[in-house]
Amino acid sequence: MTVALGLVCSDGVLVASDSMGSSDPVANVARKVRVFGRTPAVWTAAGSVFVIEEVEAELQRIDQSGTAEAPLKCFTEPDLTGIRGKLSPVMSKTMREAYGRALHVGPPEPGGMVRIPFASDFLMLGYANGTPWFLEFAQDGQVNWHTDHGFYAVGSGGHFATVARALMKHYTDRALPLELGKLVAYRAIDTTIEVSSAWVGGPVQVAVCDKDGARILASDEIEALREQVDRWKQLEVDTLRMSPEDAQAQAAGDLPTMET
Repeated sequence: MTVALGLVCSDGVLVASDSMGSSDPVANVARKVRVFGRTPAVWTAAGSVFVIEEVEAELQRIDQSGTAEAPLKCFTEPDLTGIRGKLSPVMSKTMREAYGRALHVGPPEPGGMVRIPFASDFLMLGYANGTPWFLEFAQDGQVNWHTDHGFYAVGSGGHFATVARALMKHYTDRALPLELGKLVAYRAIDTTIEVSSAWVGGPVQVAVCDKDGARILASDEIEALREQVDRWKQLEVDTLRMSPEDAQAQAAGDLPTMET
């Protein structure tokens, strides 16, 4: 099970997730955030490892159809209609075929819908020429834009992450710079790991895409995010407990910062 989210920032986009994978009752650490090799985009998913790996293979084929010097034009312009037109047929076909090849499909639900216990959701985001895009490929085949809203979360912990982000909405009413967006994403995933009863676990994973391309953050960068988020929380505690007199004195002097 998974918690995974996408976030649009003023100068880039990101995906973030937890790290827990599972094989029946056994937990393990899994890679959950991914980058395209040549295409300026990042993605994450929640659901079946089998389905995700099938989709990953097809996305690699799309990515390799460009060249290192000239990635696919629809992604580098970017052409949002072209991106949706390029990805949607491949995603729909691959997910449908993966569902069909797997054996354990549950009985129909009321209304005749077939229950697929290994259904999977995908979040894909890109950034080029100062323009972000954010597509969700839902487990039932729907394709939804989230570029304007700027945030979406999936997985067993997706609702937790949505609530966590809502509690930080006063920070994100306007698109944040990517450096601050990473803190919001880290905190939403970390909070979900803390409060969820099962099936999600650390460490937090983050991948970003900006004018310099797409990359996955290294472990030392994740640790730096953790330290900054801890400082952020402490600032909130200090501010909440501050008396009116202290607040006035603070406002007249140097304001507290995220720096220790």
